[in-house]
Order: sequence, then structure tokens, then C-alpha cells
Amino acid sequence: MDRKFEYRGDLAVTPLAEILATIHRYRVPGVLNVSGGGRARRIVVDDGSVIFAASNEKNLGLAPYLLNRGVLDAETAREVEARQARDGLKVGQVLLQMGVVTPERLNAAIAGQVREILLGALEWEAGDVLFEIGARRASDLVRMDFPLRDVILEGIRRAANVKRLIQRLGSAQGILEKAPGAALDFFSAPERAYFDTVDGKTPLQQLCSLGPGGVAENARLLYAFFCLGLLRRARATTSGPRKIQYRTEGGSLGK
Repeated sequence: MDRKFEYRGDLAVTPLAEILATIHRYRVPGVLNVSGGGRARRIVVDDGSVIFAASNEKNLGLAPYLLNRGVLDAETAREVEARQARDGLKVGQVLLQMGVVTPERLNAAIAGQVREILLGALEWEAGDVLFEIGARRASDLVRMDFPLRDVILEGIRRAANVKRLIQRLGSAQGILEKAPGAALDFFSAPERAYFDTVDGKTPLQQLCSLGPGGVAENARLLYAFFCLGLLRRARATTSGPRKIQYRTEGGSLGK
């Protein structure tokens, strides 16, 4: 019997962005299963990219996705689901048989659906993670090619709970420093300039006020640097505990 290599984690302990960043860093192929509260998402990765993703959530199915975007009307969506159940086909096959979409438009729709499944999973703050290591055959899948780095960055930039990102970076008076060999070519010029302000001396709270955007946007960017291994925590503060308020456009974030 072949030995199965697995990694198990808890999203309440380690955010999915950091788990994906580790997979990206080591180019490990496999299937990432994220579940919680009856929801489950399956993400297939290979060579630093997501090649497919699926969910058991009905509202994330392909027919609801097309319905929400006006490609299908409610009656057609019901007919698609009825034919799928009756004939045992995939939704995409039914759509093609009905002539509702072209193969090109179907592939674009699947890509959009997969992207929403991915970015939605990055918003989860609780859930179980199981990563089954090993290449998977994808002959029966519409193979996507979403670079993990891009997925991670977009998910972080959309993150609503900025307070959690700040907590992952450390205390308000904590210090961040650059990691050796940091590559910034995929960041914009203002973002690279912000990275240069990290000097191993300036406290996190102050760094959050120095970037190209508001405090929340800057905190997301610092976390993106940290998550991708470009920054690391330098040392813990020696001062006494303080209550810090991070002020953002939408209010304050207590720390």
C-alpha cells in the first residue's frame, strides 16, 4: 500500500493564505481540502498554481454562478439542473448540449467560478485543513492556471478582517525586518517603495501609517510581504503592555 503524505491544520491557528504560501514556496503538488460548518472546498495545486477548485455549496455551483451573472435565466437554470440529475452529466456538458454557451464561454465561466471559490476560501477564519501531497491526474478537469502568488495577494487585498492580519504580524510595537533575497518584481513601484521603509527598527504601528494607502490597506500590504516570506518578525518588544487603536477608514481596530 502506498504511503499517503498529509498535512493537517486549523484555519483558526494558521490562515489559509499562509498555508498556500508555504505550498507555493516549496512547489508541492496536491489537493487541499478545507471544511467547516458543513461547507467543503477542494483546491488542486500543481507547480505553484491552482489548476482546479470545487465546492459542495450549492450557491457556488456553475449554474447559480451563471444565473447570478445574467448568462442564464431562472427557467433555464432549473432545466439545466433537471437534465443534470436525470442524465448524470456535468453542468458544463448539459450547457453545451443545450447550446446555451460556447466551449470558449464555458471555459471562461468555469475560470470565474473557480476564482470565486478560491477567494471565498481565503476569507474563512475557522475550519479544518487537509493537504494530501502528491500530483493528481486532471484529465477529467478543465485545467485552470491561477498562480498561487496571485491568488494569495488578491485574497489578502480583499480581506475584511484587517485586525487579524495585524495580529499575525505581531504586537503594535513589534519589529519587522526584510528576509534575505526578497523578490518584489510582482509589486508596484509604490509598494516596493513601502517595502523599503521596513528598516528593522520602526514599530509595526508606525509602519502602518507610512504606506501608500490608509492604515488598513498598508496593514494588508505588510501582511502580504510577511505571508510571502519577504518580511519576518525581528524581535519581541520589551516594553509593558499597551492598548493600541489602529484607525482605518471604517473605524478603529483595537489591539
